[in-house]
Amino acid sequence: MNRSAKNWMHLCQVLSVIAIVVGYFLWTILIPIQDFDTIGSEELLRVQKELALNYPLGRFLLYVGFFGFVSSTIYLIIVKIKVRINKRKRVPFK
Repeated sequence: MNRSAKNWMHLCQVLSVIAIVVGYFLWTILIPIQDFDTIGSEELLRVQKELALNYPLGRFLLYVGFFGFVSSTIYLIIVKIKVRINKRKRVPFK
């Protein structure tokens, strides 16, 4: 794999992390809530949808960021393994 392809994969990872962070801040509630433990899961979801900055966009960015980060990481690991296998095949044993 050439160097420019690796650079693109690293850029994809960085952009994915940025998308995850931005998505989290759009998705989460930034206003403190009292008696958080007494709220049920359905009520919490309703409150989160109402009080979040942009719940659907944040959720979308979280999913896209996680998918991009995981897929680019798997790709880089596979390429690293292939390079090591090819190096072992080229080097004769003494």
